[in-house]
Amino acid sequence: MDKMGILCFVVALLGMISAGAGFAAAVTRVKASQVKLDSFRQSYIISAATILMAQIIINVATGCFCCIRRTAEPHFTRAFCFYIISWITFIIGMGLLLAGAALNDRHDEVIVKNGGYYCYVIKPGVFATGAVLAAVSSIFGVFYYQTLNSKEKGTSNVEIPNQGGIVMAQPQFPIQNSGFVTEDAYNKRQFS
Repeated sequence: MDKMGILCFVVALLGMISAGAGFAAAVTRVKASQVKLDSFRQSYIISAATILMAQIIINVATGCFCCIRRTAEPHFTRAFCFYIISWITFIIGMGLLLAGAALNDRHDEVIVKNGGYYCYVIKPGVFATGAVLAAVSSIFGVFYYQTLNSKEKGTSNVEIPNQGGIVMAQPQFPIQNSGFVTEDAYNKRQFS
């Protein structure tokens, strides 16, 4: 397996782990019928950590858009769209996973109101939405990496002429004689 295949496999695996941990967090979240915490509460942070690792791996492997100029590459606009979608879904998904983990950890804050005890619980779907966005982020990250590093030719059929290698102060195309003579050259001809 080549480097590109291994990297895509690792990022896809991290995305699946992140989505799986996010769905596990959705299942094991503190519900209104529960007063104590479940023992499997590490999945809240695991999901956010694995999607962060996947995003770091993809961006290190491809290079940053602001550091490396790649505007001349044939699939730059498509790769840039995948890059933007990957980052948007990453930021929203990571925010949901971390906010859900932080809010779900407030189990010892009991509110007494009208003689009753109330605990804060996460609404259903917060972790599941974060898990789906984490999976989408890793998928678009792999698309971004594959599109930017593809070996395909450009879509343009225009052939670029051979530039002749390194220019050594010789014009590639002959200079046309315009018949114009500068004043200094004219004066030199007059006196010789």
